[in-house]
Amino acid sequence: MDLTISIVNWNVKDYLKKCLLSIEKHAGLLNYEVIVVDNASSDDSVAMVRRDFHKVKLIANKENVGYGSA
Repeated sequence: MDLTISIVNWNVKDYLKKCLLSIEKHAGLLNYEVIVVDNASSDDSVAMVRRDFHKVKLIANKENVGYGSA
């Protein structure tokens, strides 16, 4: 593994999707993983990640624990 990218998300589904697409587009041959920690979003962020980004490791918190804890 060359790189781990951790993203904390809360109700910014459209920005998250753009970010994940950009990572896929520009990663090239880099061996990487992406971890998205969702802080109980209500905007279908979790469903979008599960549906569109199968390689992303998703942690879906049941409550918003804040940025630092996520």
